[in-house]
Amino acid sequence: MNGRTLWAGHLLSAVAAAFAVPDAARGADDAWSLCGAGFQMPARPVSEAMEPGGDPEAVELAADEVELVEDGVSVFTGDVRMERGRQQLRTDELTYTSDGETFDARGNVELWDEGVYITGERARAESATAAVSLDPASYVFEDRHGHGAAAVLTHFGREGNERTTAEDATYTTCNPDGADWRLSANHVEFDHVEETGTARNMWLEFKGLPVFYTPWISFPLGDRRKSGFLAPTYGVSGSRGLELKTPYYFNLAQNYDATLTARAMSDRGVQAMGEFRFLSRAIGSGRFTTEYLPSDAEFGDDRAAFDFAHRHRWSKRWSTDTRVEWASDAEYFEDLGTGPSQTSRTSLPRRIDANYRGEGWRARLRLRDYLTVDRSIRPENRPYANLPELFLRTTLPEGNRALNFSATGELAYFDHPACTTGVRMDLRPSLTYPLRTSGTFLLPKATLHFTRYALDRAGADAISACGEASSMDDAPSRLVPSFRLDGGVLFERPITWRDRSLIHTIEPRFYYLHVPFVRQDDLPDFDASRFSFSFGQLFREDRFAGRDRVGDANQMTLALTSRLLDKRGGELGRASIGQIRYFRDREVTLNPTDKPETASSSDVVAEAEARLGRRWRLRAGLQHDPDFGRTVKNTLSVRYHPREHGVLNATYRLVRDIRPDDTIHPDNTIEQVDLSFAWPIGAHWRAVGRWNLALDPQDKASGEERNKTLEAFGGLEYESCCWGFRAVVRRFLSGGGDGGDSYSTGFFLQLELKGLTSVGHLTGAFLERNIPGYENAF
Repeated sequence: MNGRTLWAGHLLSAVAAAFAVPDAARGADDAWSLCGAGFQMPARPVSEAMEPGGDPEAVELAADEVELVEDGVSVFTGDVRMERGRQQLRTDELTYTSDGETFDARGNVELWDEGVYITGERARAESATAAVSLDPASYVFEDRHGHGAAAVLTHFGREGNERTTAEDATYTTCNPDGADWRLSANHVEFDHVEETGTARNMWLEFKGLPVFYTPWISFPLGDRRKSGFLAPTYGVSGSRGLELKTPYYFNLAQNYDATLTARAMSDRGVQAMGEFRFLSRAIGSGRFTTEYLPSDAEFGDDRAAFDFAHRHRWSKRWSTDTRVEWASDAEYFEDLGTGPSQTSRTSLPRRIDANYRGEGWRARLRLRDYLTVDRSIRPENRPYANLPELFLRTTLPEGNRALNFSATGELAYFDHPACTTGVRMDLRPSLTYPLRTSGTFLLPKATLHFTRYALDRAGADAISACGEASSMDDAPSRLVPSFRLDGGVLFERPITWRDRSLIHTIEPRFYYLHVPFVRQDDLPDFDASRFSFSFGQLFREDRFAGRDRVGDANQMTLALTSRLLDKRGGELGRASIGQIRYFRDREVTLNPTDKPETASSSDVVAEAEARLGRRWRLRAGLQHDPDFGRTVKNTLSVRYHPREHGVLNATYRLVRDIRPDDTIHPDNTIEQVDLSFAWPIGAHWRAVGRWNLALDPQDKASGEERNKTLEAFGGLEYESCCWGFRAVVRRFLSGGGDGGDSYSTGFFLQLELKGLTSVGHLTGAFLERNIPGYENAF
């Protein structure tokens, strides 16, 4: 007997593929943890054919009785079993006809394949048409937690025309004893050659109520892409009103696609949104998005934006990276931002990079400009453009106990609408001789900073507005040598704490930096800025970012770090403290009018982090001014994570702007409290929320506190066996209006039908960004 004809394996494989759901949609392995024992696949019978080493194509057939009715017709009765590899069939009676190579199984038909179980009252197979059918049929997909039924389930297995049809079919991922949602259709057909499916008169029921109906729908099988409508999203916000987005997906080709979305907003109008994505070995990967809103009802004019991003490696050595953004006005993203995490933006980058990787060196040619959409920003306060910038650096391997050479170089033209423009050439060759052992390191480094300019000076009024020195030459130059010596020691010892073996380390470190003073007031400021002071700043070679300033220095940093490690090297706790001792005043300043820095020591900087068991995590940072005895920066963060999907966070931040005369600049002082949580309420509910509060000092005139909420949101999540939903309300400070601070409010809903689709705003990523330790349950 021919095992291919006798066996219903084609039907099993076809049905499994027909109802396959992409892995991304099925969620994590524990997505069905709330389903309990209500969903169980009957255990398959144990047989010799399933044992390792057996022939996977061999067919085993057994029954209590076998009767030859006539030539070519055999009847098997009583616990009939057919097996081929991992595929099995059991039934009460099976009739086999050898002439037409057909079989007819009747009574308690059961089919098993890998992760698939199908039952029916009757199963028929015919070699001539390569068709197998069951009626009525019920099916279970174990890994997808899916099951359903059909009045007739038929598979046509002829090569080149392989397809499956189902009449009066249903499907759900809920437990059989409580199907909260169910997908039904009068007729479903799966084309396994084209990997597409179609359904007629399909409707979705939720809690017994029909929520969606379509007379005809086409969809992909598995994770294959297909053109068609995607799940709509909806929400409510203070700036847009009721909002509904209906996207249509175009599967144009294997390596490029597009999405066109109609976005209806009750307070503003209908916006058209489009996205085009491409991926090609010839031209690389990228996307282009565009948005257009005609006659915004609130704004009173047309509004638009686009974003183009492209990356490509043209060869082993050459690659490019492009990003161009544009918006019609400064409030565009604040009013029409497509996600709850977007805020207003004042400048949009436009950049093209060409990168080259040579043997031991790399180069980058950059064209970069900024579109200032906020017209209230004065011309002199807008950023410089690089048109172009050529940057080179060596990538030679560094050898221990050997003399190593490295260098960086830059040649750039800086353009500006109001201030001085010109060309800057900067070269920085360095020599190092590292000395490293398993417990010590000593890293001497000598660098030469050479910079030369060719400038096109602005007028006197512009020079004054830009804060430039009037004595600036048209071709200034600068040559500054520098030397640093970085060293440290690692001490460690084993300790026992609460019957646990740990490793305790003490790591002292020193860092000496010497840079002679070279006057730089007559140099332009194209991209220079001050680094914010932190523990990492204790070991920087320059206190200025950019290349227009090289800070003079004669200083020594002393720091100490201690760690507590487990046996595998995992860090249980860490504490660091350090300070810079200055041996002379720092005379190089960012602006010509700034005064030199005369303090003999820097602020003391300390950091600490600890994990207390599996539930608590503490982080703290402190920057203290010892001269005036006051705290400049202070951060304290506590996380409590006692259970799965439950976390509480509390953070306090203080940043004071202390003037040289020991007075505090209140407008530049930041003091905030940030509270966030995600906490289960029973087995199915979870509350989420965040409150970010700025603590401003009392107004001296009125005596009233000026505390204000920067952002607050709260919501509820519900998750059952096969579905869940989120509802989140968000209110955030979006900008200053004529009457003071302006707030925006949004309301977001998401309905998740596990194993099928998600409808509404996908708020999971937003919650992950704003609630540290949040675990997305959907």
